[in-house]
Amino acid sequence: MVTAFRPGPPDKETPEDLLQHACTLVRLCGRDSAVAAVFLALVLVGTVSRLAAGPPGPAALALLPVVAGAFAVSASYAIRSRRTLVSVLAGVRGRTGSPVDPGVPWTPFGSAAALDDRVRDAELRRLLSAAHRCGELSWQAVAWAVATSVLFLFWTMAAAMTGG
Repeated sequence: MVTAFRPGPPDKETPEDLLQHACTLVRLCGRDSAVAAVFLALVLVGTVSRLAAGPPGPAALALLPVVAGAFAVSASYAIRSRRTLVSVLAGVRGRTGSPVDPGVPWTPFGSAAALDDRVRDAELRRLLSAAHRCGELSWQAVAWAVATSVLFLFWTMAAAMTGG
């Protein structure tokens, strides 16, 4: 049997610390997704208004699929971030029988009994892991949204130079 050894002090994180860290990450995910949504909305409005003004030249039309592809990648990262978080929260609620949000006004059937410490810690670690994954996905959404914006600027310049 192989055992793992981690030097240093024992794990001092309390369940409240884990939950606070996960909540902070979820808030940051929401903020990042909102930033990505703003960038994508600006690109979408700009593209639609530019196309409504008249068809751009062939060079600009050739660049349009690149802009659309980057737009789709950014939007898919934002959607995957949200879906991952909702799925994990639903799983925690299903396994524990308790609301994840303490503001829920009713007491579910399974929350009358206290959770075992091991179960509680395992669920909190799942939440923290999901929050880290959602943070990475939402950051990718922001990065791709910025790239989409830069591509949109190049597309706009190409459309203006080709007489569209």
